[in-house]
Amino acid sequence: MRRAFIEPVIPAGLAFEVADLILLQSWAEFHELRLVVELDHCGAEGEFEETIAIYAKDSRLRWLLWRSNEIVVQPLIGRRVHCPSVAEAIEILSPQLHSGGD
Repeated sequence: MRRAFIEPVIPAGLAFEVADLILLQSWAEFHELRLVVELDHCGAEGEFEETIAIYAKDSRLRWLLWRSNEIVVQPLIGRRVHCPSVAEAIEILSPQLHSGGD
């Protein structure tokens, strides 16, 4: 009996480094945001091993982050931004918290 060959799906994104997750969690807690790590996330761009969803106090999604060759930040509304590191992504997100922008 022949078995059907199933080609494995290779995730488009990579898992975050533990140090980056700790940095993001600390930043989110400081700003009273909720951070959720989502594993095996499927989006319009493909399947990601890991994505980070950041929510406001009112449970409204503000940003989705994933890692490929760089860190990608996708706001709920707006254009995605590519950053070389999580630290730089945080520098981009922080002013948006105070301006009320997404």
